[in-house]
Amino acid sequence: MSTFQELGLSEPVLRSLAEMGFEEPTPVQVRTIPYLLQGRDVIAQALTGTGKTAAFGIPLVERIDVERAEPQALVLAPTRELAVQVAEQVSRIGRHRGVLLVPIYGGQPYDRQFRALRRGVHVVVATPGRLMDHLRRGTAQLGGISMLVLDEADEMLNMGFLEDIEEIVSHLPTERVTALFSATMPDPILRLARQYMREPEIIQLSRPRKLTVPEIDQVYYQVPGRQKFEALCRVLDAKRPERALVFCATKRMVDEVVEQIQARGYLADGLHGDMSQATREKVLRAFREGRIEVLVATDVAARGLDVPEVTHVINFDIPPDPEYYVHRIGRTGRLGRSGEAMTFVTPWETRELRLIERVTGATLRRENVPTIAEAEQREAEILQERLLHALTTGQWGPQRAVIEELLDDYDPVDLAAAALSLVPTRPSRATRAVARAPAGGPPPAAEAPAAPAVERVPEPRARAELREERAARERARPSSPAARQPRSAPARPRNRTARPPWRRPGR
Repeated sequence: MSTFQELGLSEPVLRSLAEMGFEEPTPVQVRTIPYLLQGRDVIAQALTGTGKTAAFGIPLVERIDVERAEPQALVLAPTRELAVQVAEQVSRIGRHRGVLLVPIYGGQPYDRQFRALRRGVHVVVATPGRLMDHLRRGTAQLGGISMLVLDEADEMLNMGFLEDIEEIVSHLPTERVTALFSATMPDPILRLARQYMREPEIIQLSRPRKLTVPEIDQVYYQVPGRQKFEALCRVLDAKRPERALVFCATKRMVDEVVEQIQARGYLADGLHGDMSQATREKVLRAFREGRIEVLVATDVAARGLDVPEVTHVINFDIPPDPEYYVHRIGRTGRLGRSGEAMTFVTPWETRELRLIERVTGATLRRENVPTIAEAEQREAEILQERLLHALTTGQWGPQRAVIEELLDDYDPVDLAAAALSLVPTRPSRATRAVARAPAGGPPPAAEAPAAPAVERVPEPRARAELREERAARERARPSSPAARQPRSAPARPRNRTARPPWRRPGR
């Protein structure tokens, strides 16, 4: 089957898929949708980013009886981010069928979820913890559920949700369709399937020893720990990603990396578990809309973050487990797009790297950290591409008269170079473009002896070089050992006999 029409979908669903830009089903959708439409249980292991959400969302919408205003389908997801994104996509698929949906997750006010459940919905997308709260309060009725979906089941087990899942399933009718989707298939997943599924159809689209998408180019850089930040800036300057995800091991490291790269002018923000739900949603919305170029996150964002424009994933800290590596790099190369995944490896982390290669079946190519010259070359290539694009579109007509007036006095090459120096190499980074002197123009007027340094026009230099010098100055700032010593606290008096009565022992 090569089209959605051949899958036997209804006209409203086909119209929704066309509006969402779906042209043809992916392999996991071709294999999964017919079984779920027939009412068969399914276990699907597929590579991250292959369209698993639509694989269960389409048959889920088709099976809904919109005349019954009660929950008929339940989707469990491990994280709030994944629950929100699944809810958004399923809602778009069911728009023209009139399917009503509510996402239930922690961090959102209870009263909003209460109102939606009382009003009547057809689909509930929830994290296990918050759904358990509703079951205890008696505000969620699951007696009419006819389809259960466990999305990213391996991650839910890793996060300790097994008991919650068992409790939730005990509230569901035994006659139902169950679908389990996972990027990896460890033994606990298989035991869970044997316990709650009836003769499931097992669909394994990823070979056991090849768990990463082939469209993702995977490399690693061997970098000492203290040089990781400089390596990150070099990579960002040389690769110039449209959207990049940087993964760190701890929340503290996320904050430190964000602070440093923001100070160097990158449009960056962070995402981790200590942030409020409203702040996390605001950051994710800005990242999707392109107002953030670099999103630095812990593994809380590795699951469920679906931004097709992500072109690069950078593991600032090596993942603690091969499964984390699979899900991290799966944020790029989605739905057939190409992507790049880069991992920083310290000399003593080589063993962890080899373990990732052995478990995932991937081969990570070693490369050297880009140099300043390579970053400058990439900047020139991007500028040349933009120039050629402008020539083909013909949008430079109004500026032609300006150039023609100057041709009698200046060399055409100098004029072109001066014009290019006025254009930032990338509009989204205009705020951190370095001021450049016009090339080939008349020499600047002599400066007065007392002129302040800020009035001088700097020589044309690459931004990457300026960042390197600024970082070197920051490292060299403590010029003397005394300056580096922390200020000691004042000595406490030895005579403590004059304590106030409330500070004496025994009081």
